[in-house]
Amino acid sequence: MKPRDWLNILKESRPWILLLCISDTFFIFLAWLAYPETFQVLVGIMVIFSVTSFVIGMLFVRKKKLNGEKAFYDFLREPSQERESRLIESIGALHKEKVNYLANKLRMLNDQLNDAKLQSIDYEEFIESWVHEIKTPISLVTLVLENRKEEMSKLVYQRVEHARININDDVEQILFYARLQASHVDYRLERFSLNLCFDDVLLALHALLDEKNIIVNSQIEDIAIVSDKKALQFIFTQIFVNAVKYSNEEIQSFIWLKTGVDSIKNRYYLRISDNGIGVLASDLPFIFDKGFTGDNSNRSQSTGIGLYLIKKLCDELHIEIEVESEYGKDFEIQLLFPIVEEM
Repeated sequence: MKPRDWLNILKESRPWILLLCISDTFFIFLAWLAYPETFQVLVGIMVIFSVTSFVIGMLFVRKKKLNGEKAFYDFLREPSQERESRLIESIGALHKEKVNYLANKLRMLNDQLNDAKLQSIDYEEFIESWVHEIKTPISLVTLVLENRKEEMSKLVYQRVEHARININDDVEQILFYARLQASHVDYRLERFSLNLCFDDVLLALHALLDEKNIIVNSQIEDIAIVSDKKALQFIFTQIFVNAVKYSNEEIQSFIWLKTGVDSIKNRYYLRISDNGIGVLASDLPFIFDKGFTGDNSNRSQSTGIGLYLIKKLCDELHIEIEVESEYGKDFEIQLLFPIVEEM
């Protein structure tokens, strides 16, 4: 036990210590009256007896306190009938009614918690099953759009493709959100070219960028990184969709891509910036919080799930993320990747 525990025991035992001191004082006075010739011997014996009793009492209280604490914490971890009986035995039958009440409440809450866990698991399994099922018609729509593009007007094609991209993005958000909630997430780490990864994302979002008349200026070098390609494509897609969603329609919209090496942090950087409506300085520290909504007139006014997932995935993949923005002018995200030497 810590010194503080001993002090607490002393404080709790103050009435008994005071009673012992009063008794000793009274008997010392009687010894002085009755046996003045042996007074010193009697006082010495009494002091030794009192100190010994005090030490034995403290050790007994300490042992009882430790047993009581162990029984209490065991009971909290598992409020079974057996541990309930042990707790009552350790702290005394005087508290039996209180312990019984607490045990019944804890067992009821544990049953409710287990039911909630089962319902949550069933719900997650249903959502994941539904998401995988919905990907089939999305793939069918994609195939139809690719094969029947010439039969549609440009405007119709862009609108349908825009809707398909948004639906697919929402589905991917659900999948990655469910994946991040798992107790253990397996990532497929491999070495691949950053610019090829970006090419795949730009190809998938070509119709969306074309509809919004957004020009992408790329200065991406052929940098090889080690990461989870699918997760990284999801991150890039979320950043691009966010840039499209909050582009400034009053001016020509641009997205700039640039890579390089941060010599200070010894990492590759990928900078994605746009000239959209930006984020208020007061909202900027909170844009990665789940469910954060900011001022109605800027891009942080959303459910926050896309940027939240970006931050979570970057943390999982050891990618540093930095954000800068000037409200009404621009928004920039910089991703910093570890430099992994080839074997």
